[in-house]
Parts: sequence; C-alpha cells; structure tokens
Amino acid sequence: MNKVTFLFVAVFAVLLFGCSSRQKPQFGKDPLHLDNFGLNLDVETFFGDETLFRNNEKYSVKADEETIKIDDTDSTLRYVRYSVSSSPVGDTLARYNDFYFGDLDVVMDFDDKETFMVAASQENVRPGKIDTLIRDISAEYGSILPADKNNEPRYITYEWKKGDKLAKLVLNVDNPLYSSNDSEQQPNTNKLFADAYHKAENISVSFFITKPKFDHYLKKASSMSGLLTRY
Repeated sequence: MNKVTFLFVAVFAVLLFGCSSRQKPQFGKDPLHLDNFGLNLDVETFFGDETLFRNNEKYSVKADEETIKIDDTDSTLRYVRYSVSSSPVGDTLARYNDFYFGDLDVVMDFDDKETFMVAASQENVRPGKIDTLIRDISAEYGSILPADKNNEPRYITYEWKKGDKLAKLVLNVDNPLYSSNDSEQQPNTNKLFADAYHKAENISVSFFITKPKFDHYLKKASSMSGLLTRY
C-alpha cells in the first residue's frame, strides 16, 4: 500500500470512528451532543455502564412509564421517560456547542426503539449565553418560527423546525405578549423577547428536540411530569 492510499484509509477511519462515536454516545463518558442530534439515541448503549449511576452521589437516574391521553378521544400514547440530574459536583450531562446543561430527560417508546424527545435544562444562565445559544440553534435549524398569536405561552419561548425535527427553547421569563389585548402583529417579537430576558436574573433555560407526533400529544396532554412540564 502506497503512502497516499494509506493516508486516505487512515483519515477515513478517523472520520468513521468520530461519526460512530457521535451516533452512539454513552452516559458519563461525554455530554450528550444536542447540536446536529438525529433523535436516534440508543438507550441501551447510552445507559449501558450502570456503575456510573448506581450508588453514585453525582447523578440521579430514574425511568418512568407514562401515558398521554387526549381528552374526549381514545387516542393515547405510551412512553418511557428517563430522567437524569447531576449534583453540584457532577458533570454536565448535555451540551449544544459550548452551552452546557445539568439535567436531561430522554423520552422513548415502550420498546426503547424510537426516540420521541430529548430535553435538557440549566439554571442560573446569563443573558449573553442565551444570545449565543439562540444564534447557534438558528444556524442549524434556520429562522425562528413566528409565534402563534392565538396561543401565547406563559414564558418566553422560541421554536424552530428542520425536516421532521422540532426544537424549542423556553426561558423562565414572563412573556411580554402573554394575555396581551393587542391584536396587532408585533413589529419585532424577537427583539421584545431579548429586551425582556436581558433584564432578568438567574434565568432557567430548557431546550427540547422532538418529533411532530410527540409535540402534538404534548400540546393536548392534561398533565405532564419532569422537564416536560416546561414544554
């Protein structure tokens, strides 16, 4: 094998290893990368090393079987929600580029084959970090979706859509348009939101990546638990 061929094979092997390791992350080895995330998490691999969270004070891990039932219909969706929290001395559990999260929820179907959602949250975030996070998400997903004027959320919320993935960022800052009697379209909603959270302190950030099917059920659900309550 000549040097050029060998070099090509070596580079290809490095790229292949990098892609495969990114596709099958492992809990406790590295934060779950939510940028360019494909909603195809292998939970058996991700939670494969039980020694990392059994009798470990750094992490709290639990799994709950839950059901969403749409009122006045027979339509139900059953799922398993894996919730992971890190203690103050624990490592971060997920990241979006250089933004790190300390809590993580993974929502799977009952057979652990289909990933319905990943949700991550972080407390006490500075406005400047949120500015960067919004720019990074927009660089991947495109423009922020226009707000639904007939259904303004209680807190500042940004939404994106790319292919069959939905992304949502929720800040625990009061939405200045919530319960507004002004029926006219705001000239610059994003600036209004930015002005509001730049005045806030100790902001909690929740980030969700989900599929339209699960989004539909969550919007119809009468109750939820864990990070899903912030959706």
